[in-house]
Amino acid sequence: MRKTATILMTILATFFSLIAMAQTTVTGRISNERGEAVEYATVALVGDTIGTLADAQGLFTLTIPNDKRNDLSITHVSYDRATIPYSTYSGGKPLSIIVKVKSVKLDEVVIGKKNKLKTILGKKLPGPSGSFRGKWQENRLEWGPTFKVKKDWVVSDIFFTIKKSTYSRCVLSFTIYEIRDKEFVNILNEPIYKTVTAITQKTKLAVQPTENIVLKAGKQYYVSVTIVDCDDSGILEFNSQLRSCIARHLSAGKTRKLPAGPTITLMGYELSL
Repeated sequence: MRKTATILMTILATFFSLIAMAQTTVTGRISNERGEAVEYATVALVGDTIGTLADAQGLFTLTIPNDKRNDLSITHVSYDRATIPYSTYSGGKPLSIIVKVKSVKLDEVVIGKKNKLKTILGKKLPGPSGSFRGKWQENRLEWGPTFKVKKDWVVSDIFFTIKKSTYSRCVLSFTIYEIRDKEFVNILNEPIYKTVTAITQKTKLAVQPTENIVLKAGKQYYVSVTIVDCDDSGILEFNSQLRSCIARHLSAGKTRKLPAGPTITLMGYELSL
């Protein structure tokens, strides 16, 4: 009798284990209304930490536990958010997702002839080295300093120092948010990407945005960096600084305040708006 009971318990344990392990794999392609691939969009379950990034061709694969019934959220700097209902993706067929370009009103920018390039966000005391590790899908974290400006500025240059990178190739993404209460509002109209190859010694990256990024007096901002693509698994080490920083989960939007983070420098010009 005891032997029979043991066998039944084992069968039941195996059964429930298989149920717990059951998963749904969602695949698809994200494109715009012209049929062009939307690279590095975030694909995530609404209200959950489960998510991934599309690749440079807009293709993605996301594995979801079967006990999850959340809708899918598709987000990208240059496009309106798209939501895919559970009933649409649960069938297992590949998804073809079309996102609409954002309609953005740009501020008029006036830079005086005598206006000189100045530091908007500079360096603080050096901290311990930081790093991104593993495959790009495994990171899903952006990290960087928070700051407030006393004048109106337009950002012209972003500087980021890498100590070492073992990736044969990786793509870094820089983002600037305005912090409104607890909401992070992306103020970019276009993504800022920088491709990095293997680096064996300290290298200062210089990134020039292709748009006018306006920072307004009295507002609080957050500038972040993350890896959105790479050819393989690796480690990217960077200089860090002792100042108020935030690590933010790309899929869930959850944040954690940290006393140190990557050293990101912003340069630009004072504005008359």
